[in-house]
Amino acid sequence: MKQFNSIYIIGSGKVAKECYKIAEEFFQQKITYLNDLENLDSFFKNLQNCLIISANNFYIFKKECIQNNTIINYHNALLPNHKGCNAQIWSIWEKDTKTGISWHLVEESIDTGPILIQKAIDLNNSFTSLSLLNTQHKLAITSFKEALCNLKNKKTMIQNNNINKYHKKAALPNEGFLDLSWDKEKISRFLRAMDCGFFNGVKKPKLKILGQEKEILFYQINELDLILNLSDNTILKITKE
Repeated sequence: MKQFNSIYIIGSGKVAKECYKIAEEFFQQKITYLNDLENLDSFFKNLQNCLIISANNFYIFKKECIQNNTIINYHNALLPNHKGCNAQIWSIWEKDTKTGISWHLVEESIDTGPILIQKAIDLNNSFTSLSLLNTQHKLAITSFKEALCNLKNKKTMIQNNNINKYHKKAALPNEGFLDLSWDKEKISRFLRAMDCGFFNGVKKPKLKILGQEKEILFYQINELDLILNLSDNTILKITKE
């Protein structure tokens, strides 16, 4: 394996922190954890022959940094599916039967680089975006050492980049609005997809009712009813077959 001048990890949350520990043990050298660093463009522009580990990181690496360094990134989908942001939302909304995680090398185009490792998750109707994301994060951590071994051994898999669909950060299913004319399965799928907790700053789903927009704060779906707690303290109970 090539020797890197320095090794950096950039990201937030548990994935980045746990991968930092794993990387230090794997490489047996100091890893620099970049947290809340200002002027990232300037910092990364000056790096040469470094390894950069991107884990839950929304910074887009520039061409010069990518060309002069080795960058690996965690993505919460089975690439090339669901490139871009909020993959956990789209996996549920688009009725995927399987999703997972990918560790991959970074190229100049987003989420297209060679795969170091992928791990799959079977989806069912109990997953929300929040529970799926937590499952993916755990899998990203447990698979990270294997990804580093594959990097060391130059073991990669080229993506099929004929799949060009990319999700922008602001994009949401049906623009974030629940449609009560949908059947029960689609309503459930929408609400579970939009059930993100506080991750990623995703806005709460909305409902247009009586000419007004209301946020859906909480929801409950049982065999007979759909119960929505709305932002004006209204509780809406709907029976769906």
